[in-house]
Amino acid sequence: MTVLGDIKDALPQLTRVHQTVARYVLANPDKFLHQTVADIAASAGTSSASVIRFVRAMDYKDLQSFKLALAQQNAPQHAPLTSLVQASDDTETIAAKLSQAYVDTTKELESDLDVAAMQQATSLLKHARRVYIEGVGASGLAAQDLYLKLVRADWDVHYDLDLHTAVEHAYYSKRQDVMIAYSYSGQTEEVLLAVRQALANDTPVIAITRRIANPLGKLATVVLGLPPTEQLLRIGAVTSVYSQTFLGNLLFLGTVQDRIPNMESNYRDTSTLLGHFKEGEGDAK
Repeated sequence: MTVLGDIKDALPQLTRVHQTVARYVLANPDKFLHQTVADIAASAGTSSASVIRFVRAMDYKDLQSFKLALAQQNAPQHAPLTSLVQASDDTETIAAKLSQAYVDTTKELESDLDVAAMQQATSLLKHARRVYIEGVGASGLAAQDLYLKLVRADWDVHYDLDLHTAVEHAYYSKRQDVMIAYSYSGQTEEVLLAVRQALANDTPVIAITRRIANPLGKLATVVLGLPPTEQLLRIGAVTSVYSQTFLGNLLFLGTVQDRIPNMESNYRDTSTLLGHFKEGEGDAK
């Protein structure tokens, strides 16, 4: 039985409000997959709470798990989870495919780079009083990479693994700050909540997301677009994480390039300090 089939079977037993959501999903399964809970509620003519209750009535713990199940069954049958590896590939073949994927992604990032958007983002970061970085899951890996670079460069920067704390920090953002939001899909609810709060505070938002219309891209002040090299249903985030890290690194380097002479002594001192954690280093008095 498919998700849509389950909905059809359950339709007579659902409440009137849940039937409204159910009929919307049945009529618009592809559109539904790319909408936020607020967008779904508005399109179906109901509330966000009713959408969530409908999902739970269908025995799914949350909207994302419902969407994933729907996407798996609604995807074209010929679309593989990945082209990077097949059952018959040996290690050398996988390595060659992976290497070529990175090469192709790098070329696409460079050729399609929105220079004006990158310059605007760099200027915002250079002049920010405080930086808030948002990102979860695989996108969180790229977010954390930029966070660690900015920490070492002595930026006032917040990045929280705890999602509640991240949103609470966003509440205190100001006009003179900047938020950098990572989400390959552009649909991550936790990131969107923090972004909406920042925008309510007049805090500019830099989005690192796919160059395909999505909720995050629509909200952001500046969009640094990623090539859509991976489908959302995939065996694992590979080129998407690489491309997010690439743009984060480009943003970082463009921001610090005129401060490098002043940063050099700090980098050397912190390197010496951290050398105490490495075997054979930091023993000299």
